[in-house]
Amino acid sequence: MTTLIINVDRDNDFGDKAGVKGPVVGYTECYNAAIKLISVDPEDSDSNALFGALKVYEDLRKKGEDVEIALLTGDNDVGEKSDEILSKQIADVVGSGLYTDAILVSDGAEDDYIVPVILSYIKIRYVKHIIVRHNENIESLYYYIVRALKDKKILSKILIPLGLVFLTYGLVSLIFIIYSAYVTGVRVIDPTVGAITFVTLVLGAYLLERGFDLFNLMRRLIREVHEYAQDTRILFFTYVIAGLLVLVGIASSYTIAVHTSKNGLDAFLVFLSLFTWWVYGSIFTTEVGRVAELAVGRKAGILKIWYGLIFSLSIAFVVYGMFNYIRYILGFITLKSGLISIFFLILGLIIAIISSMVHRYFNENPEILREGT
Repeated sequence: MTTLIINVDRDNDFGDKAGVKGPVVGYTECYNAAIKLISVDPEDSDSNALFGALKVYEDLRKKGEDVEIALLTGDNDVGEKSDEILSKQIADVVGSGLYTDAILVSDGAEDDYIVPVILSYIKIRYVKHIIVRHNENIESLYYYIVRALKDKKILSKILIPLGLVFLTYGLVSLIFIIYSAYVTGVRVIDPTVGAITFVTLVLGAYLLERGFDLFNLMRRLIREVHEYAQDTRILFFTYVIAGLLVLVGIASSYTIAVHTSKNGLDAFLVFLSLFTWWVYGSIFTTEVGRVAELAVGRKAGILKIWYGLIFSLSIAFVVYGMFNYIRYILGFITLKSGLISIFFLILGLIIAIISSMVHRYFNENPEILREGT
């Protein structure tokens, strides 16, 4: 019987950069795939990992073992979607019954998330990590910063938190500037405070745009709306309803805010806190439409949407609690109301932590999802 050497590209760099579609089986085919990727991006560790798998193949062949090699590719949406694709590819390759065990060769710990999926189909003899050694002359801070700014995975993990910190600081600083000007009647802003506020707002907005890739996201959203309008699909109507909810929310929140407080800043904070739930309602409507569309088409991905809705709910609780806590700090509401706002903040954090743990658990144990379907 034969040992299968498996190389996993969980985030599908081979597909996105070199146009290689998995699964790729055979020494020559995998070698050609590695050449394609390293020709397009010499710095990508996935090509080095595949060359490492080819080296393992050659070494075992020299020892007289009967081996085969396969490249499995996932999706740039790393998580449930990529692991589902990898699971299908593993089933296709191993389903022939030709292999007794497998050797997993990868470029790091991220690909180890797929180990439980592989184990559900075939026994793993061992796992080998391929670590790329860099020339000391190029191991400079500048080199790694430039490289990191080109890596979408690093951008999302670093720039988004930094952007949220800068933007939150800028918004809170701007609110206090407006409040101070309203209370004291002084219309001149301290140049230093004004400059810091402006810089943090711009920097926070820029980092979030880079982290979320908002420009391309808006382009895709406009394109999707246009396509759905042509095809008269369910999601298009939910987009329309969601847009109407936002408009109604603006009017409703404004009306309530004006009648709640005569103080301009307090009314503005009331408006933002109330409008938070209208925004979540529009998101909920859109995602329910997406669930309905997936259910009608009998497609996968519904669980991920529900996770997103729960996580969005936690953000809504945090934002709502934050605006009301600011109202308490500024003396617009009582201590009792301030404690309620703190409760919403804590509740949002708890929901976010629990939903993240559940999502991570199912990512690491995808066989449970398959058993339940």
